[in-house]
Amino acid sequence: MGKEKATSGTDARLELAFHAAHVYLVLGGAGTVDVAVNGTHLQTVAVTGIPRLYTLVQAPRTEAATLVLTMSPGVDAYDFTFG
Repeated sequence: MGKEKATSGTDARLELAFHAAHVYLVLGGAGTVDVAVNGTHLQTVAVTGIPRLYTLVQAPRTEAATLVLTMSPGVDAYDFTFG
């Protein structure tokens, strides 16, 4: 963990309770991020290069749910935004 980012290591996992329809995260570095909501796998995101905004969740309506991200080593996570 740094002041501006967290870099994933071996067996990295991030869990977040949220209330939104859309969840975004600025990611950089190189690797993959498995995205699951309430235990259901949604997608695997390939992360490469400089930090940019990635869409993790796009639901038709606002919901309260739990997001679990499983990251390969070398992925940099910066900040979440919601819609």
